Amino acid sequence: MEGINWKAERQSLSELAAKRDGRILVAIGVANGAEARQLHHSVYELYDQNAVPDYIGGFITFVSGYLCAASYGLPDLGYILRSEIVHQTDIIEQATWMAALDTGKPAFPIGVDIDTGYGNEPSSIVLTCRQVHKQGAQYVQIEDQYAINKSCGHMEGPRGSGKVLISAEEMIELRLRPAVSYAESQKDMMVMARTDAIAAHGFNEAVRRGRLYAEAGAKIIFIEAPEDEKQLARAADEFKGSSVLSIANMIEGSPKTPYKSPAELHGMGFAIALYCIGPLLAGRAAQRRYFGIVGRGASVMAGADMQPERWFDGFNEVIGRQQTESWNRFFQGER
Repeated sequence: MEGINWKAERQSLSELAAKRDGRILVAIGVANGAEARQLHHSVYELYDQNAVPDYIGGFITFVSGYLCAASYGLPDLGYILRSEIVHQTDIIEQATWMAALDTGKPAFPIGVDIDTGYGNEPSSIVLTCRQVHKQGAQYVQIEDQYAINKSCGHMEGPRGSGKVLISAEEMIELRLRPAVSYAESQKDMMVMARTDAIAAHGFNEAVRRGRLYAEAGAKIIFIEAPEDEKQLARAADEFKGSSVLSIANMIEGSPKTPYKSPAELHGMGFAIALYCIGPLLAGRAAQRRYFGIVGRGASVMAGADMQPERWFDGFNEVIGRQQTESWNRFFQGER
């Protein structure tokens, strides 16, 4: 139909990686469609202001298992399965497609955390990769913890004690090989291999596994939760000069890993900086304050630093109220 361009573009992760030229990609986790649209608008506002520094080569919208579980009011301890993460990916893809139509700017690539793959057999891994890919994923993140009831990388195991891992050989044969095989059959799909070996077997084993996973075809290597500056630096150094993309996961307030900005991680040589749950944590802090003000019978409008004057109208713009109204007018013959 004439008058509306439905061809919303989405950036290619493969192209961003190929054209990175030493710059860092920044992946940011979103918990729902509203956050996904806000990320799109906020980053493109920075581009419009020429405020995105040259050392950042692009952005990725990340679908996090932790955030998916939290959207159900649950911890990241094995509650979320394939159907939930596939549905979450669909929501994020839809929201970012709508945002791209609204702004005329390409949507960011989508990466998806598929935990341990949601099954014990290679066929289960293939099915998971296929389903999230159909919903828009350009990479899957798969890890070497044991079984489905795994734990967040910056937390202890599901019983409050240490993590349990499968062997590197099992990870490669049962999870990576089927995931890589599927990814290689597609036009724009990658596999990120994550190891939690630091928590269970120490840093040297984590590095060994990272190398093996890269040899098995993973394009992105994720050594989870380095415990100090030295380990973090070595995690970056291991893959410098190779085609493998190294990633660092930053969680605000976590005692597991020294917190670094994208500028600092770029300086260390990481290819991707992941801020997987920061928006949720920031939102919780703001909500807790809001609930506290209203709960005491006070007015949030009186807090100068809260700046609520544009909350309602501003959110409606980001969520696409005006976009929907304009479509409705157009299809009823109004111009």
